[in-house]
Parts: sequence; C-alpha cells; structure tokens
Amino acid sequence: ESVLPLIDIIFQTLYIYDDRGSRKAVDDIITKGLQEVSFMKSFAAALVQVMEKQAKLQSHVGCDRLLQWSCLLLSKSKFATVSKNALCRVAIVQALLLNLVMQRSFRERRACKKTFCHLFSQV
Repeated sequence: ESVLPLIDIIFQTLYIYDDRGSRKAVDDIITKGLQEVSFMKSFAAALVQVMEKQAKLQSHVGCDRLLQWSCLLLSKSKFATVSKNALCRVAIVQALLLNLVMQRSFRERRACKKTFCHLFSQV
C-alpha cells in the first residue's frame, strides 16, 4: 500500500519531465524501487494499464518513456521470474507501442531503437 502513492507520482511525471536530468532521476527511483517485490508488482500492473491505454488511443506521446520504463522493469528486476503471464502482457504492450513508435520520424525511431539496445545490453 505504501508504494501506491509513489507509483502514482511516477506516472504523473510521464508527460511533465522532458529534460535529461529529471528523466534520469525518475528512472533512478524506478530502478531502486524495482528491487522491492511489492513495488515491482504494483509498478508492473500500473505500467501495463497505461501502456494498453496508450495503444488504444494510438497516441505516440509518452510511448518512448513507457517503453524505457518497461525495459527497466524487465532488465533491472526479477519480474520475468515472478509471473510468466505478466511477462507476456508486458511483451504484448511493448510490441503495440513499438508499432506506434515505428510510424514516427526517422530520428525518433532511431532514438527508440538505440535506447532498447542500450537497456537490454546492460542485462
């Protein structure tokens, strides 16, 4: 329960912080929180819901941040070992958002690909 307000604040920042320092600060909080099982489960549930909503709206706004957060979930936690069904849901919404990103400009596509490769090469 105590992690829910923090998770709400994190998702409220999705559209607010667009400078590198602020994004890194939020990513650091997420990375640290993912070490706690209660945070990880609550964060994953909220992340999947927000990503599914983005996909239904067909809105690319915030997709790159959501994709980065999903990569952090997969690479910085034990999420994949907790629930295979939940892992499948994350992979499905990642694919949906990647499809939206691939319809954007070359520069945005390249930046998203670079981020994915970087985050998953750190595993």
